[in-house]
Amino acid sequence: MRRFPFLASRYALALLLAVNFALLGISIYLGLKSANQMKEIVKEDFNQQQLVLAKYTAGLLEQDINFLKRELNTLNFSPSIQYLEPLSWANRMRATLASVREDGVVEILRITADGNRAFQMDSRGVDQITTGSFKDAPFLAWAAQPEHKGQVLVMPVSIDIPHYVGRLITVMAVPTYEMSVDETHPHPSGAFSGVLVFYIDAHVLAKKFTQGIQSGKTGYAWIMDSKGIFLSHPERDFIGKNAFTVRKERMPAISFDAINQIQREKMLAGKEGSGAYISGWHRGMAGEIQKLMAYAPVQLEDQNLVQENKPAISWSVAVVAPASEVEGVIHTLYTRQFYLQVIIGLVVLSGTIVMLNFRYEQQFSSSLEEEVNRQKEKLQKSEARYQGLVENAADLIYTVDGDGRILSINRYAANLFATARSSVKPETVGSVIQGTPQEFMGRTLNDIFNQKSADFHLEWLREVKETGKVRSKRHPVSIGDQEFWFSTSIVGIKDEHGEPFAYEIISRNITGRKAIEDRMINMEKLASIGTLAAGVAHEINNPMTVILGFTEHLLEQTESMPEIHETLQVIEDEGLRCKKIVENILTFARTPQVSETSAEVTGLLEKTLAVVKNTLLTKKIRLETSLAPSLPRVKGDPPELQQVFINLVNNAADAMPGGGVLKVVTALSPDRKRVAIEFIDTGAGIPREAQAKIFDPFFTTKETGKGTGLGLSMSYGIITKFGGNIIFTSYPADEYPERHGTTFTVYLPIISGPEAEAEEPQPAAPDETPVFL
Repeated sequence: MRRFPFLASRYALALLLAVNFALLGISIYLGLKSANQMKEIVKEDFNQQQLVLAKYTAGLLEQDINFLKRELNTLNFSPSIQYLEPLSWANRMRATLASVREDGVVEILRITADGNRAFQMDSRGVDQITTGSFKDAPFLAWAAQPEHKGQVLVMPVSIDIPHYVGRLITVMAVPTYEMSVDETHPHPSGAFSGVLVFYIDAHVLAKKFTQGIQSGKTGYAWIMDSKGIFLSHPERDFIGKNAFTVRKERMPAISFDAINQIQREKMLAGKEGSGAYISGWHRGMAGEIQKLMAYAPVQLEDQNLVQENKPAISWSVAVVAPASEVEGVIHTLYTRQFYLQVIIGLVVLSGTIVMLNFRYEQQFSSSLEEEVNRQKEKLQKSEARYQGLVENAADLIYTVDGDGRILSINRYAANLFATARSSVKPETVGSVIQGTPQEFMGRTLNDIFNQKSADFHLEWLREVKETGKVRSKRHPVSIGDQEFWFSTSIVGIKDEHGEPFAYEIISRNITGRKAIEDRMINMEKLASIGTLAAGVAHEINNPMTVILGFTEHLLEQTESMPEIHETLQVIEDEGLRCKKIVENILTFARTPQVSETSAEVTGLLEKTLAVVKNTLLTKKIRLETSLAPSLPRVKGDPPELQQVFINLVNNAADAMPGGGVLKVVTALSPDRKRVAIEFIDTGAGIPREAQAKIFDPFFTTKETGKGTGLGLSMSYGIITKFGGNIIFTSYPADEYPERHGTTFTVYLPIISGPEAEAEEPQPAAPDETPVFL
C-alpha cells in the first residue's frame, strides 16, 4: 500500500510533464501558424503601400500627358500655326518646344491639309519646311475626319518612326482648323487646314517619373505600354523589349507564368491591383527571388472619346520589391518569440498555470483588438470631421513639401488659384472659375505665384524649419496678372523624429479688407488737410473777389472798345475758373452736399478731347476713341467731370514723353447701372511700390515742380461724391517690357427712376449689347 502514493506521484508528474510538452508543442504550432498569417498580412500591407506609390506615380504621369495635350491645343489655337504665317510659325513652335522638351517631345510637326508640305521644329530648335507626300500619315487621315475636330489622338508607341528608328516614339496629334482671328485674318474661314503633331520619346517621359522611385530598401518601378513593351526599367537592356519574352531569354530555367498572367490579364487590360511572382534576379543577385508588386494604369486617351469595341490606349506603372525584405523582419521577430516560448514551456511545470496563462493572453489579445478597433473608428471620424472642415473652409488651406510642391489643397484655394490664373478681370466674371484640387496636386509654388511671391513663401518655409516657430504675416501676393493681400500662417508637420517633412499653409484673402483700410487711411489724410484747404481757399478767394470786381467794372467801361473788352472777358472767365477750382479744394475740408446735376458723358468727352487734341499732337501721342452711342445720362457736375477727364488725359500724356497711344473708350457695365470710361495709355506704367499711394494728397511720381500731387486726389473726391469710383491697372515697363501702360477706369452711376424722367435720359438701344471694359 505504501507504493501507491509513490506511483500516484510519478504518474501525476509524468502526466504534468506530458501535459506541459503537449501545451508547448501546441504553443509552437500556434506560434508558427501565427507567424505565417502575420507574414501574409504584412506582405499584403506592404503591397498596398506599393499600390499607393504606383497610383501616385501613374497620376503624375497622367498629369504630365494632359499637360502635353494642353500645350498641343494651345499651340494649335495660335494664328501663326493655323495660317502657317511665314514670319512667326517657327518662333511660336520654338517657344512651345522650350516648355515641353524635358517631357520627351523631340519634334513638332505641322502638315498641310493636302499632305504636300510639312513644317518641322526638331529638338535642337532648328526649323525646316519639307516638301513631299505625307498623305499616308495615319494621323493626317484621322484628323481629316470632321467628327475628330477638337480631339487629341495618342498613338501606340512605335520603334519604326522615320528619323527615330529604334527609339520608343509615341505620336500626339490634333486637327487644325482656321478658327483664330488676327490682323491678317480678321474673318477666319473655319476650314480644315491640316494636323499638328508632337513626337514624344516615351522612354524619356516614363523615366522622368520612375528613376527616383524606391520601394522598401531596394525596390524599384518600371513602366510598360499597351503592347507589353518596357518603356522604363532599371535593367537597361530590357527597355524597348517585350516584357513577355525578355525575362525568359535571360533566365530560361525559371517559369515566369505568374508575372506573365498578371501582365496579360490585369496590366494590359488597364486595371490596378497587386500580386507576387518569381523573378530570376534583383539588383545584381541571381536565382529564384520572390517579388511583391503593385500596378496602376496610365490612361492616355479621354475615356469619353474612346471608340466602341476599341480598347483605350494605356500604359501601366509597376512598383516591385523582394519579399525577403519583408519576411526578414518577421523572421527575426518570430525566431525570438519561438525561443522565448520554449524557455517558458520548460520553466512552467504546471499545466494549470499554462492554461491560465494561455487564457489570459487570449483575453488580453481580444481586449487589445477591441481597443484598437475603437481607436481606429474614432480616428476615422476625427479625420472625416477634419476633412469636412478643411474642404468647406472659406480660407486657402494647402500642404506643401520642403520644395514647395503641393501635397493637398482644399476646394476654396483651388477655385481662387484657377480664377486668378485665368487672367480675367473680376468685374467681367459672373462667378468664380471652378478649379479642382486634383489639377494642382504635384504643382509647385512657382507654378501658381509669380517668382517674387513664390520665393517669399519658400524663404518662409526655410525659416519655419530652422526656428520651429509659427508666425502669421500680412503680405501681398501676385497670381497671374492679379494682386492679392493674404493673412497667412505656416505650420510645420513633423515626423517621428521631430523634423518637419511638410508644411500646412493657411491663408485668408484680405484683399477687400486691405482696400477698405487703405481707403480709410486715404480719407483720414484728406480730412487732415481740411483746415489747410479751408485757409487756402479763404486767402485766395479774397484777392479773387477784388480781381473779379474790378474786371466787371472795367467791362462796363470798355463796351465801346471791342479788343480791350474781349481781353477783359477772358480775364473774367479765367478768374471764375480759378474761383471754381478753389471751391473744389474745399472738398478736402468738409463733406460736400451731393450734387443732383447730371451729365451726358459722350458730349462732355468730345468737348474735352477737342480741347486737348492739339496738345497731344504736339507730344506725338495718337488719340483713339471708341465712344458708345446713346449712353444714359450720369450723376455728376459737367465742369467737375471735365476737370477729372483733363487730369487723366494730362497724366497719360506725361507718362508718354516720347509719344505713344491714348485710347478713350466708353460703355455700359454688365449690370447696366453704371457708365464706364477707360483711359488707356502705352506709357511707362506706375511703379509697383507707388501704386498703393497714387490717390494720396500731394503724392506724385513726377519731377519736382512738374506736379502738385492733388490731381488724382481731387478727381477721386469728385467721382466718389456722386457715388462713382475710379480704379486702375498698371503694368510697369521694367516688369512688363512688351505690354507696359496704365488703364484708369471711371465708373459713374446712371440716373434712373424719377430722376431719369426729369432729365430725359437717352438709354441704350434694346438690340445693343454693351461691352464692359
